Amino acid sequence: MKRLLPVFLVVMATCLGCGDSGPTMYKVHGTVSYQGKPLPLGTVMFVPDSGPPSQPATIGADGHYELLAVEGKHSVQVVAMPPREGGRPDPNVEGGMDYTGVPPVKSLIPKKYNRFDTSGVTVTVKPTDKNELDIELP
Repeated sequence: MKRLLPVFLVVMATCLGCGDSGPTMYKVHGTVSYQGKPLPLGTVMFVPDSGPPSQPATIGADGHYELLAVEGKHSVQVVAMPPREGGRPDPNVEGGMDYTGVPPVKSLIPKKYNRFDTSGVTVTVKPTDKNELDIELP
């Protein structure tokens, strides 16, 4: 019996990796633009009607993004906040920087696009790794 225990443990460990590993994800890429110009920074995320949302993808300086998403219709969320500058280091405040007296940064796009449920932007991901989906924000 003691000889079978190591064999049993190896078989069980191997089987734990077996089975469904989640939904199939497809490569998606494209450009995010606002008022006809590529958005130079930010993140984009797809939230499907059913299934898991994509991980947020970074928008490059040329507006380009790449992510993985499940097949189907998705609502789109775009956030474009420039980094805050002008603070001074302070270990006693959250984030380690004190921005007292520094004006807050402004979003490069209207805030309605910051949430998938208010953006009004939708895309459809097809079951292929050749999804090129450009996102135009008016």
